Amino acid sequence: MKRVFRCGSRPLDLGHKTWLMGIVNVTPDSFSDGGQFMDPAQALAQVEDLIAAGADIIDIGGESTRPGYEAVDVHTEWQRLEDPIRQIRRRWPKLRLSVDTQKAEVARRAVDLGVDIINDIQGLRGDPEMIRVLAGTDAGLVMMFNRHEPWAPGAVDIGEMEKFFSSGLERAEDSQIDPDRILVDPGLGFAYGGDDNWTVLQHLAAFSGFGAGMLLGPSRKRFLGALTGKAAGGRDVATAAVCALAAAHHVDVVRVHNVAATRDAVAVADRWQRHD
Repeated sequence: MKRVFRCGSRPLDLGHKTWLMGIVNVTPDSFSDGGQFMDPAQALAQVEDLIAAGADIIDIGGESTRPGYEAVDVHTEWQRLEDPIRQIRRRWPKLRLSVDTQKAEVARRAVDLGVDIINDIQGLRGDPEMIRVLAGTDAGLVMMFNRHEPWAPGAVDIGEMEKFFSSGLERAEDSQIDPDRILVDPGLGFAYGGDDNWTVLQHLAAFSGFGAGMLLGPSRKRFLGALTGKAAGGRDVATAAVCALAAAHHVDVVRVHNVAATRDAVAVADRWQRHD
C-alpha cells in the first residue's frame, strides 16, 4: 500500500527509501551545536552543506530542548528563526523545511513564511493552541512522544507510548488534521532513562501503524555517549549505525546533525532491505 506524508505542497512518498532530515540549531545552548549557527550567514552555509551531503529536509530550531533546558519566549525564539527561514525559503524554494518548536505562535508564523512541517516535541500535548494552528494549514506534523513526568529508569511502557499516539491521532482527526499529515516520533532521549532508549529501539515495530509513518531522532544523543564513551561531536558513527538499523525497522525519516556520515549507512540499509 502506497504511503504519502502530506506536508504542504511538497509531499514525501514513503516506503521506497529512508529520508534524511538535517538539523540546524540557531541557538546558543543546544547540546551538540549550540552557538555555531546563530549568525544567519552561518546557518545558511550549514543548510547548503547539509543539502550537498544529501539532506531531503532541513529542520531548524530556535529553542534548545536539551536536558535541563531553559525555555525562551515567543519573541526570542522567533527573532532567531525569522531571518534564516526567509532566506532559506528564498534561496531554496523547493526545499522541504521543518521548524522544531513547541509554541503555536511560532508554528503559525513559520507556516506563514512557507515552512512545510512543524516538529512538536510535545506531541500536541503542550501548547493548547498548536492543534488549532495546524488545523488551519496544510503543514505536516511530527508528533513526538513525551511525558510531563519522566519514567524512572527501567519503567518505560511501550503500551503507554502506543496509547499516546492513538490519542493524539484521534484528537488531530477531530480537528481535521488527517493521519497522512503526521509522522510519529518515539522521542529518543526524552521522558525515559538512558538504557530505556534501547528498549524503545527494540520495539519500533509497535509504532509503525500510526499516521503516515515514523521519524526517528537518535543523533548524538546521550545514550550513544554512554555506550561509546564519546562526547556529542564524536557520536556520528554510532548515530549512523542506529539509523541504518532503523531503516530496516519501519522508520521513514531519520533526523541527524551529520547527514554525510549517515547517508551511506542508510543507503546500504535501504538497498539491503528493499532489494528484490
